[in-house]
Amino acid sequence: MSEDVKTRSERGRDVLRTLGGSDEAAAGMAGFFEGLGAVGQIALRVGAGEVWARPGLSRRDRSLVVISFLTALGRETELRAHVGGGLNHGLNEEEIDEIFVQIAAYAGLPFALAGAGIANQVIAQHEGGTRRKTPPAPLEAKDPARRRADGLALLKTLLAQPNLDLAATERQILESQGAMGELVIDYAFGDVWTRPALSRRDRSLVVISVLAALNMVHELEIHLQGALNHGLTRSEIEEMLLTLVVYGGFPRAIDGMRIARSVFERAER
Repeated sequence: MSEDVKTRSERGRDVLRTLGGSDEAAAGMAGFFEGLGAVGQIALRVGAGEVWARPGLSRRDRSLVVISFLTALGRETELRAHVGGGLNHGLNEEEIDEIFVQIAAYAGLPFALAGAGIANQVIAQHEGGTRRKTPPAPLEAKDPARRRADGLALLKTLLAQPNLDLAATERQILESQGAMGELVIDYAFGDVWTRPALSRRDRSLVVISVLAALNMVHELEIHLQGALNHGLTRSEIEEMLLTLVVYGGFPRAIDGMRIARSVFERAER
C-alpha cells in the first residue's frame, strides 16, 4: 500500500538533499518542483520519494543508472544535474568518465561525447574551477593481438564459461558477423570492457540500463544474463527497471521487466 503524501514528500526531500549535496540545494529543487504543479509533485513524491528512496540499490548505483539513462536518451539538461548528484552519492570522477566510455559502444559516440563534455564541465565546477584538474584517462594503446586476446577473454566472464574455447568462439563470431564481429571483439570487448576503472558488475549495470532505455530487446536479453554472471542480483536489476519508469516511462520499463523475468526463469532451469 502506498504511503501518505507527507511521508513520500519527506523522503523525496531527503533524496534531493543527497543529490544536491546540501539542505539549501534540496530546498531549491523542491521549490522548483512545487512550482510546476502536478508534474513537479510527481517528481518529488514518486520519482524521489517512492523510487529513489527505495533501499534495493545504493544511491551511488542508482546515480550510475540514471546517468546512463539520461545519456542514452540525450537528456542533457537533466544529465548535468545528475552528474553532480553522482559525485555527491559517491561516484568518483574516474568512474563517471568510464560510464561514457562504456556508453559509447552501446548508444553511440555522439551521445557519449555529449555526456562526457557535460561531465567535464560539472567536474570542473565541483573542483571549484572552469577546467578539470585531472583530465579523463586515455585509451590504452594495445597492439592488435593484445586487443583481440583481451576481447575474447572478456567472454569468459560475460558468458560465465571459464573454459570457453576462445579459438572456436572467435571463428564463430567472425564467420557470422564479419567486420562487425571484429569490432565487437576488438572495440567493445577489447578496448572498453577490459578497462579497470569500473568493475564488470558496474559495466553490466551501465549496459543493461542503456539497452533498457533504448528498448533494444535482443541485446538486452543477452546482457541481462551477462549482468547476472557479473554479479548483479535479480533484485538490483529489477530496481534499475523501476528507476526507468521515472526517466523513460512505463512502456520501456515494463518491456524491460518482461524480458528480465524471462531471463531469470531460464536461469533457474
